[in-house]
Amino acid sequence: MDLELRQLRTFLAVATELHFSRAARRLHVSQPALSQQVRALEKSLGVALFDRSSRATELTAAGRVLFEAAPRVLYEAERAQALVTQAAQGAVGLLVVGSVGTALASITPRILRSVRASFPDLRLEVSQHDTSAQLVALADGRLDVGLVRAARPTESVAVDHLVAEPLLCAVPTDHRLAGGPTVDPAALADEPFVLWPRPLGRAFFDIIVSYCLDHGFSPRIVAEGADIETQLGLVAAGLGVSLQPSYYANLRPPGVVFLPLEGDVPEVALQVAYRRSDRSPAVAHFVAAALECAAGMSPAPGAV
Repeated sequence: MDLELRQLRTFLAVATELHFSRAARRLHVSQPALSQQVRALEKSLGVALFDRSSRATELTAAGRVLFEAAPRVLYEAERAQALVTQAAQGAVGLLVVGSVGTALASITPRILRSVRASFPDLRLEVSQHDTSAQLVALADGRLDVGLVRAARPTESVAVDHLVAEPLLCAVPTDHRLAGGPTVDPAALADEPFVLWPRPLGRAFFDIIVSYCLDHGFSPRIVAEGADIETQLGLVAAGLGVSLQPSYYANLRPPGVVFLPLEGDVPEVALQVAYRRSDRSPAVAHFVAAALECAAGMSPAPGAV
């Protein structure tokens, strides 16, 4: 059986009008051409669809069944065509997104809303990972796009800048520096430090160490935390101080004060990362949305 969509549309017009001449005028075709389409459909199906034994055109039992089924067939065919077109444009399918924790609390929701508004049929799978894990997952094809921090591009992964946030100094509320308006970096020389483990973000770790070295000391790291909540909890417990991107000040953790650093302070970049070889329109849409959202963001928050 070889059904043509044009034949089904012709059949539906005749079945609705129950009159060949009116159906022909409705479809803007000649009546002989319309009758030929109906006969071709009946031949393909091997059944009569219309009872032509009387002056009135009536549906046969087979015709009534097709009259019920044909609209669904046409709908699914048109839907399939639309989905194919959308897939070619990156508007459908699955996009697997990774994000660092701060981005999930700041720019990521804005990007997701923007992508969703433009492409409601594109499924988004979002999960939190540190920068190093995202870069590996991108290279391996387990992530399509990632929101990373202070990452360096690699041979296989490109990195585009979104926003930059200055470092702030996080200290316990009862710390000797907590009451001041700013922190002289030299005053941190003898302080114990709480940091991210270097394997989770080598570039960010190196920014902090280089900053300390530029001010005449190497940070004495006494504790590490695999996530920001752990690190700030260690700071609140009095184990040490920490240098963090300014957005973390918005978390307002109890027992922790964020203070601006004096002098030239390095900024930590938030970036969007993707495979250089990826030509997916969906990835291109996400990257464009990320750049647009970043351009509209207000400056990074200051001390809290």
